[in-house]
Amino acid sequence: MEFESEGSIDEIKELIAKLAAEGYRTEKISGERESLREFIPDQETLVRFILSKPNFEHNLFEVAEHFFGRRITSSGLDARRYNALYRRLERARKKIERDYGGHFEAVWARGRGGELYKVFRFIRGRPPQNLETPLVNGDGIL
Repeated sequence: MEFESEGSIDEIKELIAKLAAEGYRTEKISGERESLREFIPDQETLVRFILSKPNFEHNLFEVAEHFFGRRITSSGLDARRYNALYRRLERARKKIERDYGGHFEAVWARGRGGELYKVFRFIRGRPPQNLETPLVNGDGIL
């Protein structure tokens, strides 16, 4: 396993020793790396999901909750899955844009917990505009 650290090997060993002395357990995590292909829906499945929504409106959290049963984050244990789903959603949106003659507009929204995320809405027949996207919450533009 590889990782980067700003400390020397001796400093890392000292840190681990201190944690162990204070009652923190350390353990080696091992196992096979899971294949994301088994867990990320394929492009056609994502396209069908997006097409089932009014105005093809969707966001990554909604897609993750539908397919994984929970929200995922861009950090920690979910990082690989989040990034893979994000890339596959981008390809699904591009396919819909080609097939339906329009583009997706990304609008920032604020969730119940205050987190920001993008909501994608399909705009038919208009080329994308290079305007800054407004910030919205459930009630409208902020």
